Amino acid sequence: MTVAMARGLTYPTTRRNTLIGDESEKHFQARVIRLAELCRWVVWHTLDSTGTRAGQPDLFLVRPPRVVLAELKSEHGRLRREQSQAVALLEQCPGVETKVWRPRDWQQIVEVLR
Repeated sequence: MTVAMARGLTYPTTRRNTLIGDESEKHFQARVIRLAELCRWVVWHTLDSTGTRAGQPDLFLVRPPRVVLAELKSEHGRLRREQSQAVALLEQCPGVETKVWRPRDWQQIVEVLR
């Protein structure tokens, strides 16, 4: 059993292990932050984006020697043009892991953060 499963951080499922509903980005973000902190990552998130450049990723996660920049979206949310451009630019930076995560990516998120 992973730390995430032990702490109740798995995505809600039915008996057939299918996803239920569409989790809001805010709720999803809270789950990702909680997992990251449990796994000893330092997490930065800008609460008020006033004055920040459009496209800035939602989360900056650091646990040396790794740096992960994550853009979070609900299951049906779309990347804006500025976000797509920022992700493409960041993917060109060696040593920086850039992710676009949705609730359906939960198992991958657990693997990256543990």
